[in-house]
Amino acid sequence: MTTDRFAEYVLSEHERIISETSTDIAKAADRDYLVSGISQTDLQSPVTRKLAAVILHRAMQRLTHEEDEDWGIAKGFRDIYDCRICANAVAQVAVKGILPPEADNFFGMTDVLTDEKASKTIIRLYNKSQRITKLLEL
Repeated sequence: MTTDRFAEYVLSEHERIISETSTDIAKAADRDYLVSGISQTDLQSPVTRKLAAVILHRAMQRLTHEEDEDWGIAKGFRDIYDCRICANAVAQVAVKGILPPEADNFFGMTDVLTDEKASKTIIRLYNKSQRITKLLEL
C-alpha cells in the first residue's frame, strides 16, 4: 500500500465510522492536513512505519481529537530520533497502542507497513478497545 493510499484509507474509515459523508472541500482539507509536507515520491512509495505514524498522529489530532501523552516506553526506542520531525508522532502512536514497536527498544522507522498491518493499525486508531495496551506496562 502506498503512503497516499494509506492516508485515503484513514480518511475513508473515519467517514465510515461517523456515518457521515463529508463535503468534497472538507475531504480535501483533511487529506491535505494528513499528507502535508510528505513528498510526492514518498506518497507514491510503499508506506513506511514512520510515515504511517505521522499520518495516524495527524488523524488523532484532527479527526479523533486525542491529546498527546507522555512518551513513556517510546523514550527508549533507539531509533526514535532517526526522524526528528516525526519523533513525537512515532511516540504517540506507540504509547497509545495504535502502531506498536517492532521490538521493545526499536520502532522500525523505515520498515514498510504491510497491507494487513496497515488495516489493523487503522482499526486501532478508531477503536480504542483494539489498541495494544500491554505496551504501556513495559
